[in-house]
Amino acid sequence: MYIVVIGGGKVGYYLLKTLWERKHTLVLIEEREPICQRIANELGIEVVQGDGTNVKILEDAGVAKADVVVIVTGKDEDNLVAALLVQNNFDVPRVIARVNNPRNEQIFRALGVKLTVSATAVIADLIEQEVDLEGMITLLTIYRGLLALFEGVLGKASPVIGKPIRDIAKDLPPDCILVSVLRGDEVVFPRGDTVLQEGDVVLALTRTDQKKLLEKQLLGAL
Repeated sequence: MYIVVIGGGKVGYYLLKTLWERKHTLVLIEEREPICQRIANELGIEVVQGDGTNVKILEDAGVAKADVVVIVTGKDEDNLVAALLVQNNFDVPRVIARVNNPRNEQIFRALGVKLTVSATAVIADLIEQEVDLEGMITLLTIYRGLLALFEGVLGKASPVIGKPIRDIAKDLPPDCILVSVLRGDEVVFPRGDTVLQEGDVVLALTRTDQKKLLEKQLLGAL
């Protein structure tokens, strides 16, 4: 994929490094010259020095042909403006904006930035989820928090152990998709004849308000 990253700080750097290792085509937009030089030398990617809230700079970085634009500066106001400029001026399939202050997330979404990431909120969620390790853990929320990717381990009390997925599908929450099953070192992509086993780690995508029902039907009494 052709990915443009706006912001070369710590978050941007490690994101670029991860995406570079996965062989994506990358362009960085960053104002600070020393950071531009360091990342260009280390990763050998294209770097455009300039302000990510400037349409000309966005054009120079090839945003018009990008599959994804990720905006991860340390200033929410810059991230918001850049996201809106990209969405309103370029036909980019996916625009993801970092929100440093979780209180601003609602503002981003109200103004039309649908995909936001808040590290603070993610950490807070993880802390709260650790209180109930036997339930479903929320790995990711998407589409304004309406959908979530949940993870759960099938223990002895699970009513689905030993059953093929086709037999349990009708009992799962509406609009639920079993994304994958982690079994030891193996990743199983579920089909109708996949039989679930004790110890399986199940990843399921469904509406956030269906979490309790999903826990009951996959994990059993909690």
